[in-house]
Amino acid sequence: MGNTVFVDTKKLPIIKKKVRKLEDQNEYESHCLWKDVTFNLKIRDIDAATEAKHRLEERQRTETRERKEKEIQWETRLFHEDGECWVYDESLLKRLGAVKH
Repeated sequence: MGNTVFVDTKKLPIIKKKVRKLEDQNEYESHCLWKDVTFNLKIRDIDAATEAKHRLEERQRTETRERKEKEIQWETRLFHEDGECWVYDESLLKRLGAVKH
């Protein structure tokens, strides 16, 4: 089996993300949760990034365990479960206005 290039990421343009400032984000938003990991990756401190990732994962395990013990259901804000998948509540089609036939 030979190597086939599916997408050459080095030729793709860099598109900067549009993200709200950290201080405007909820503590459970991804950018806020992963900020220590991202920062340490940017400064190429892999050990610190790994440690930050482990701290985050342990925090999530602890919170999950506490919710289970107290029989508290996790309340989602932006996604809903659909079978084995999670679906974003405001899909792109909903946001753009579904095309009417």
